Amino acid sequence: MLATDWQSPTTRTLARLKDARARQYWDPRHLVALRLAADARDPQPKQICCLINKILWDLAALYPPGAEWKDALPPAVFFNGPVVKRKSELETALNLLGGPG
Repeated sequence: MLATDWQSPTTRTLARLKDARARQYWDPRHLVALRLAADARDPQPKQICCLINKILWDLAALYPPGAEWKDALPPAVFFNGPVVKRKSELETALNLLGGPG
């Protein structure tokens, strides 16, 4: 999510992320980002960036297989950004969960 995201992403933009397990959302009111920040808790790692006015920007969250969002989001095993600077860390976390590298 970028400050310049004033409209929903194009098909070309969405095509950058090809992993079928990933979910991308157009969230103009930042409801998911606000909830991600509100539900963050131990043992989830603390992000080192991306929080502006209680809204998380450009952050990747990785959850273990079988994790379900019920009353609150489960703790993520990876929770950081900006995404472009955390690619190798995210890939390492995914590999630890048994995903493709």
